[in-house]
Amino acid sequence: MRQITLNVPDSEFPFFMKLVNALPFVQVTHTETLENTLNPSEKETWQLIKEGFEELKEVKQGKRRAHPVQDLLDELDAS
Repeated sequence: MRQITLNVPDSEFPFFMKLVNALPFVQVTHTETLENTLNPSEKETWQLIKEGFEELKEVKQGKRRAHPVQDLLDELDAS
């Protein structure tokens, strides 16, 4: 089996996928993720957001201690 990569305009993507999925000999693997479509600045922001959610999850599980918002505000005010 061979593999190809195609770039399809967003406006034509639903039609193209319907067409390709109708072919019995084609196996479609969805590999595009949100992260693959981001520019470097957006990727950095997305990574920080993911880390924040992971920290929140750890706080809820009791693996990490939460810090009061006032501590953050005091730290920012001191800068």
